[in-house]
Amino acid sequence: MAAALRLADAGRRVTLVERRPYLGGRAYSFADPETGVQVDNGQHVFMRCCDAYVDFLRELGTLDLTAMQPRLRVEARSPSGKAGAIAASRLPSPLHLLPSFARYPHLGWREKLRAASALRRIQRDPDPDRDELRAASFGEWLRRNGQNERAVANFWELVALPTLNDRCDDVSASMAFTVFRIALLQDPHAADVGIARAPLSDVMGAAAERALRERGVDVVLGRSVARIATSGGAVAGVVLAGGGEVAAERCVAALPAWALPDVLPDELRDSALRAAAASHTFAPIVNLHVWVDRPVADFTWAAFVDSPLQYVFNRTRIAGLPGPGEHLTVSLSGAWEWWPLTKEALRERFTAELERALPAMRGARVTRFVVVKEQRATFRSPPGGPRNRPPAATQLPGLALAGDWTDTGWPATMEGAVRSGNAAAEVIAASA
Repeated sequence: MAAALRLADAGRRVTLVERRPYLGGRAYSFADPETGVQVDNGQHVFMRCCDAYVDFLRELGTLDLTAMQPRLRVEARSPSGKAGAIAASRLPSPLHLLPSFARYPHLGWREKLRAASALRRIQRDPDPDRDELRAASFGEWLRRNGQNERAVANFWELVALPTLNDRCDDVSASMAFTVFRIALLQDPHAADVGIARAPLSDVMGAAAERALRERGVDVVLGRSVARIATSGGAVAGVVLAGGGEVAAERCVAALPAWALPDVLPDELRDSALRAAAASHTFAPIVNLHVWVDRPVADFTWAAFVDSPLQYVFNRTRIAGLPGPGEHLTVSLSGAWEWWPLTKEALRERFTAELERALPAMRGARVTRFVVVKEQRATFRSPPGGPRNRPPAATQLPGLALAGDWTDTGWPATMEGAVRSGNAAAEVIAASA
């Protein structure tokens, strides 16, 4: 969507081909058949530092369908009743976190001092992308730098798990350094959290389709690309599955890494690009939508420690939905443990967890329980993994790449996706 907008604005004649009957990729909504409520496939959030994504929504005219914190505040609760927050103050970075961190109840004083020392080392590291940090897991680096298991679980993974969709032991220290530096250690407002108040399809997919059609873009929905066509060693268009072809002098392939190899032309059959795309692995996310017959959550959203709940979002408050009940979303990142479970098993397990963590939930009746699983929600950045994030430009004349898995410098986020589309459009524009 971002690439098509940029190219249309540059005066190009653009055709966008999408295999689904709607735009939005892995950020979309669907109507729940029982409640009639538009349900997001996953609980997506963004931060103030997501400049490209914010500009994208502003261009679509939907930024007002989101809400942004004036200052970062991540409330962290435990089933024991302890509640605290990691919050930004008016102090300059990185001291802006210090007052809330001093009061944070889920770590002891020694753990806080050691965590502050580790954050300082991350901030001062001269080269987070060096081989040493790429080879080591973030969990390994944290332990070498004085962090115990409680500190990892109750502080570090509050940031790493939702942003990288993996546990600290399963991501490279290099990628984790990138996240902490961008979000927490450069600008006091960088990590202010934004969240969609309206369904994701209204915020992005449907709005993008309107904007593209208004610019004269031919939006072809419900059709898949079988392969990228070439002529004379350059792009000639795309062949559609089921018949038909779209002739084009330039092509942006905005496919996920697992789908790209199948559509690459013979010229790239044995290329490093194909090998890079094929080498990616992926992590799952499970989202649980829970409707209850009464208000049970006295927050808009909160993190939970000492519990598998991770993050719980009160969609009734966020979207301003009518009562008397509430719609909660439980977002489970790095959901390897939960992915194989049935809906019934997840309902039993997490209804009990919600009752343990939210006193008002006890005695409430669950009226609806919906499970949304994304098996390949995000690409992984494992320790020792290959350098498999290609740039937007390719060796085939006329072909550019987009996708959050390309070399954006960001983890798998909506920001990374928009940045990749912008970069691909620049490659195409430069090749005129």
